[in-house]
Amino acid sequence: MKRMIALPLLLIAMSAGYSAGTPARPPDVFGEALATLEIGVDDLGYRPAAHRARYPHPATVPYVLPFFSDLLAAPLDTYVFTRTLGNAVEDLLTPARLREPPTARNRNETLFKLGVALATDRRIGGFRGYSANLDPLPREGAPLLGTLETLLERSGKPLRRPMTFGNQYATTDATPTARLREQVSAVPEPLRLPIARLILNLVQAREWIELGLRKVTPEMRAEVFAALPGLAEDTPDGTGYYPVIDDVAPLIDEHSLHYGCLKALQAVQDARREIGATTAPDGAWPRFTLSIPSPFGTVFVADALHGRKPPADALLLLLLSERLEIDGPVAATAKDRSLSVALVFGGARTVAGNGQRVASGILGGGILYAAGDEANAWASDHWGLGAGLFGLGALIDEGGDDLYDLRSVGMGAGFFGAGLLLDAAGTDEYRLAEGDGQGFGGPGGIGVLADRSGDDLYFSEPDAAKAGRGDYHSANEIAVSNAQGVGSGRRGDGSDGHCWAGGLGALIDVDGNDTYRAGNFSQGLGYWYGTGLLWDGGGDDLYHSVYFTQGSGAHFAVGALIDESGNDRHILGANAGAAFGFGWDVVNAFLIDRGDGNDRYLAKIISTGLAMVRSNAFFIDEGGDDLYVLDHGTRGFGDVDQRPNYDTPPRVYTYPYLLSQVGMFLDLGGRDRYLRRGPGKPMERDSNAGDFRVWNLRTERGHPGQGLNLSFARDCADGRIGFLDAWPARLPPDPDGPAGK
Repeated sequence: MKRMIALPLLLIAMSAGYSAGTPARPPDVFGEALATLEIGVDDLGYRPAAHRARYPHPATVPYVLPFFSDLLAAPLDTYVFTRTLGNAVEDLLTPARLREPPTARNRNETLFKLGVALATDRRIGGFRGYSANLDPLPREGAPLLGTLETLLERSGKPLRRPMTFGNQYATTDATPTARLREQVSAVPEPLRLPIARLILNLVQAREWIELGLRKVTPEMRAEVFAALPGLAEDTPDGTGYYPVIDDVAPLIDEHSLHYGCLKALQAVQDARREIGATTAPDGAWPRFTLSIPSPFGTVFVADALHGRKPPADALLLLLLSERLEIDGPVAATAKDRSLSVALVFGGARTVAGNGQRVASGILGGGILYAAGDEANAWASDHWGLGAGLFGLGALIDEGGDDLYDLRSVGMGAGFFGAGLLLDAAGTDEYRLAEGDGQGFGGPGGIGVLADRSGDDLYFSEPDAAKAGRGDYHSANEIAVSNAQGVGSGRRGDGSDGHCWAGGLGALIDVDGNDTYRAGNFSQGLGYWYGTGLLWDGGGDDLYHSVYFTQGSGAHFAVGALIDESGNDRHILGANAGAAFGFGWDVVNAFLIDRGDGNDRYLAKIISTGLAMVRSNAFFIDEGGDDLYVLDHGTRGFGDVDQRPNYDTPPRVYTYPYLLSQVGMFLDLGGRDRYLRRGPGKPMERDSNAGDFRVWNLRTERGHPGQGLNLSFARDCADGRIGFLDAWPARLPPDPDGPAGK
């Protein structure tokens, strides 16, 4: 007992005692916290044992992503896992990098590298980002004509003149080749070679995609598309079961499928650079249209639409100029078309409605690339704006102040595949009417929304009266958003027993003063073997949400919100809880705020470094003058719950007794305020928390083999977080530096 009393006093003295002799290097406050709790790094995290009854072991939960078990066992690696995703976006997703031409020594395959880093490396492995291995060889002298003949031949519709008995031609018309040559002649000559290369690359990409889908029958493909309307909403709590998903998943040759998708992704960047470097005669392309139908889909190339609708079955849609309004599916696969690519110059808007999908890769690849700095308005219904199911859906926008508008499932959403929305520059607005997007990893999938720069708004409708999806945690008044960095699986343990592990959902925003608004299950949330991450690289940001949000998780999951710098506001509305580093039921949860920003954290209940139902929950703020608010009488500010089955093993299932949990709160530097509020009462200072204090210290040990139940909270004048030493906080951009770098 004397040690327990003396230790907090010692820590307080260490926090305030630097005037007597400041050490050369601040102490590792996190390391000291572990030492105080008499545990090491290896005592954190969860390593499941299959013999423990009622524990949903990864061996019995299909579609667990390859990294998940290791990350659950090593929670401190969550920062590096997240930061490296942010680094890839910071380094690669700029207009300059997307437009940088290839050289003899470096092909500058930016999109291929982003595709590997964000879509395949952490889902299926195999690819390490060396090259997409594109090497198209158009016919010399007539590249586009020869390429179109190759397309028609490989798609099973070679050019032939119709013949009659006696080997006489049925008509005296020009030969099909002559007619094709006439259509090609309308295409400006400087464009023919780059278009030919793009088509050849797409033909090869499609061959790999179809190789990946070779065991999936046409009937199965039709069933998958028929499942789209209800699949996402029925998944989290197992309210609907779609057996075709379990039938198709083991039949997919993932590496062939995604090799084809990665080839198509890089092919469209190559074409964008080559066409962008081509000079139009007289400063503008003449009016022309090339429309060639094929069993693989239509090749449609034009200067602009001029009021027409694009083909609904496009293999390639290439539009070169004019502000475009596109009504119809764009870069969207179908049950009989496994690849669809669109490359648009000059600004565009799509029109949502009637189930129209945009940048949607269902059983294949759907890729939309918007070149230039014009403002675009992208709208889609369901499964769009970067949505993938057994494939890759990707939307890439180089610049401009853009508007993204989606009903549900997209803006970077993946189920058993990958969905990417990549925006390189501009002040953008992302609006989600229902949910399941803005970085959503459904079962077996990865979904990433990455925005490189600009003061952006991310909005997922929180009002259940508008969005539906009412959540019982908030009296059915707040919607289940599943948005803004959420990984969520199918929790079938309470329904039909078909459990599917969640995927990886990440929202990555590198620079800018950003606003994030959502309802429940949002903003760095993991659920049922899912991993949800929100990483903001800097700026003065506003996070507004409600419950199970902002670095939290439930039921065998990982959730993290990491903000690298700035004066940030974290505000919870309605019942306002389960946030700011909150874990419920075998979860690793983090809220990490780096730098010296003056931050605000406003909640009502169970938040701020609180571990419950055997979890690890960490709240870390590295500096600044911060404000913390909770209601009277609620746990938080670094704490754990206490349940009977922690002390007494249940008669049948033992894991709650055997597992440990840790709740931790660390605030470094600054002058901070810890306030409590309640109905009819003025704000009051918390009776325990405060500057240069230690509180909620629990180090008791129970029986041998019994799980530990530990908590630690500390506010100190100075210090560092040792496990972050190799990763300095990201500096804000230089306002005088070159734009787009």
